[in-house]
Amino acid sequence: MKIVKLKLFSPIMVKGEAPYENPWDSGDDYRVLIEREKKKCISEIYTNVCEMLAPVVIPPCFERRIYSAVPAIEEKNGRLMLCLNCECYRTLSESELDELCTWWEKRVVQANESLSKMQIKTRKLGRIIIYLWFMNGWAIEPIFPAMQRS
Repeated sequence: MKIVKLKLFSPIMVKGEAPYENPWDSGDDYRVLIEREKKKCISEIYTNVCEMLAPVVIPPCFERRIYSAVPAIEEKNGRLMLCLNCECYRTLSESELDELCTWWEKRVVQANESLSKMQIKTRKLGRIIIYLWFMNGWAIEPIFPAMQRS
């Protein structure tokens, strides 16, 4: 049997403690980290995001279509992303893909509610706060590799 691989990507935004207090900014002393700063604390991001998403239980409607679904943190186009790596028994139809994206979006939104309220202590950057989407709207992007390996 040939397994078809599929990935769903969601952007990760991370805020870190500002090096100074900003008295005119309503006490918000966090700043958005640039990508190279995020990568310094990738293991803490991975651990906390995966703990919030655990366990990833495939919905019953997908049991005969998806073999496994495992979250990971990956770099895509130079940006840090939450990725759901799926192994499917076959290529999913557009409606099945929409259904999968809707289910994953709900899981990520639930995790984001908890993550965005936590201050996670990192070894290299102090405390950080993780967000699993950007203000400009939701971004889950299915990716089908051009060539599947046997």
